[in-house]
Amino acid sequence: MPIPVLRDEEAKPQAEPTQPPEDEKKLLAEAKNGNTDAFGKLVQRYQRRVYTVIYRFVRNHTEADDLAQEAFIRAFKAIGRFDLRYPFSPWIYRIAINLTLNHLKKRRLPMVDADLERKPSADNPVSVLEQVETRRKVHAAIARLPLKLRQVLVLRVYEDWPYSQIAQVLDIPIGTVMSRLARARQAVKEELKELL
Repeated sequence: MPIPVLRDEEAKPQAEPTQPPEDEKKLLAEAKNGNTDAFGKLVQRYQRRVYTVIYRFVRNHTEADDLAQEAFIRAFKAIGRFDLRYPFSPWIYRIAINLTLNHLKKRRLPMVDADLERKPSADNPVSVLEQVETRRKVHAAIARLPLKLRQVLVLRVYEDWPYSQIAQVLDIPIGTVMSRLARARQAVKEELKELL
């Protein structure tokens, strides 16, 4: 199912949209009419989720905060073109993910894993070191994936998004999501053969 996109001035959906919840629809209508308080309520509703998705890509709290804020600013500026027949979440996720991917492309930022800073729960120092090293290798392998494969893997594995939501937000068919995910998993598996 297509979602509203900002590709051109008038994105034309090709299928019947899923209706947003009534309270969200009301907030969206008010925001389209310039009510900043209504838009602020939408931000409060989605801010944490948008931040989390962005953080999974950039692995830096400050950058994730900045990118999430920028995503909402862009959404606010474009809210007048938003089609009220659609829910807000796929649209804001699309803005956030596109912004994040563009940011990563410009900066060529590696995905640094904050999970590496966490101490594994084990009493044996050798086991602790092995766990840290394994985690580092897995995340390094994921960071080396092509961006198209990495974004699907991150959204499915880390964020536990259903295939349909990934397809909707990335504007690709579900079959493409599944094939990219399979290729990503295979690439990581190949790179980590010695660990398996």
